[in-house]
Amino acid sequence: MNVGKKVCSLICGITLALGLATTAPAQTPGADMWLRADVGVTISNGKVTHWGDQSGLGHHAYMTGTNVARQPQWVSGAINGLPVIRFGGTQSLYLSTPISPTQFTMFVVGKNSNPGEGFSMILGPGGNSPNNQLRWENGQNVLAVGTGNGMPAITADVGLTRDYHILAARYDGSRLNIYRNGALKLSTGLRTQGPWTLAQVGAWYSTHYLKGDLAEVVTYASALPDGDLQATTSYLRNKYFPAGKIAE
Repeated sequence: MNVGKKVCSLICGITLALGLATTAPAQTPGADMWLRADVGVTISNGKVTHWGDQSGLGHHAYMTGTNVARQPQWVSGAINGLPVIRFGGTQSLYLSTPISPTQFTMFVVGKNSNPGEGFSMILGPGGNSPNNQLRWENGQNVLAVGTGNGMPAITADVGLTRDYHILAARYDGSRLNIYRNGALKLSTGLRTQGPWTLAQVGAWYSTHYLKGDLAEVVTYASALPDGDLQATTSYLRNKYFPAGKIAE
């Protein structure tokens, strides 16, 4: 893909907006939310104030300038020369419009940096939204839960969460599959009674937080067919882990 990078400074000289030419992930159109640390990020003094949704649907992530302590850090060159958004255990970003799919496919490129065995939130609830979560549960497991929509707590052993990896989850209305780097790690039958609503990046009700890095988050409000799921995985693998440099 085109990686011609441009960096532009606003007149104030404090905030930087970072951009790359965009293409749909692996020619799989229809993303519901697409957050990339290499495009659409607005930073001030190294901190992220706005993470623009590249899907065109307006699910932007943000933290206002009046709450600097809650703003995560933008770190350049962290993974294959590309940046990440780094959360240190007390930061998060609100979604301007929560995502609320009844069926879904989600991809996360990042890692858990919590040295202990406590959990690190990836996507979670906020405000009055139901307690729905996707999180790194510990150094080995991932947990998904949908309190309020009937999704029980599902834990998958995906391998070392403290290495950069591609985490994916797909739910088609009757089965939840969880993948690491394209390899199926869990498949379990379940039926929900409503949408899975996620309102924050990196936090649970602004109380429990992510300690880790996020390079890219792509969500679809549908269960992608196997071919599209693997194509998007290949897009992410080729972008972040070229020449097989990936911890399986």
